[in-house]
Amino acid sequence: MHFRICICLIILFCVGYLYGDFRQEQAKVRVCNPKYIKDCIVFTGRKSRKDKVYRTNMTGTLLVPFGNNVSFALTFTMKSGGDFRIVAKACDTVKSKWSREFMQQFTNIPLSRCPFPPGTYKYTNMELPPKNIPIPLADGDYYLRMELFITATKEPIVDILTLLHFDDSKPRKG
Repeated sequence: MHFRICICLIILFCVGYLYGDFRQEQAKVRVCNPKYIKDCIVFTGRKSRKDKVYRTNMTGTLLVPFGNNVSFALTFTMKSGGDFRIVAKACDTVKSKWSREFMQQFTNIPLSRCPFPPGTYKYTNMELPPKNIPIPLADGDYYLRMELFITATKEPIVDILTLLHFDDSKPRKG
């Protein structure tokens, strides 16, 4: 479950690496469907006030296997208007080399097995954006909605919302 969230976050945060920094704020779980998952937790913050890097931690316990029977959607909405949406199936997301390497670094999801068996999975201390994925996004603040749902019926499993604040006070990289 969380690997899909991570992949989409990676794509969306990568512009901060090139053009400024995105700071993740106000992450919250809006839906945690007890038929499929329990103990959904998402937290974004710094290790201390002196630490300028924001990290995300996510945890959830799958109650049933998640394979391509589960899909992930990411909706990226600018506060000023306009959005972008990505949808993918669970097993298909681990086929990309960069996403697989990122997941190996930050999660305990068994990437060699799909469907992913029931169990407690987490992403720990994800520092976004990853350094190897430069996809430009316009400067601005965004709402990021991450959803997991049953592929066939669209029944919601998880719905997480967070704010991405673009910090343009930092010098541009180039």
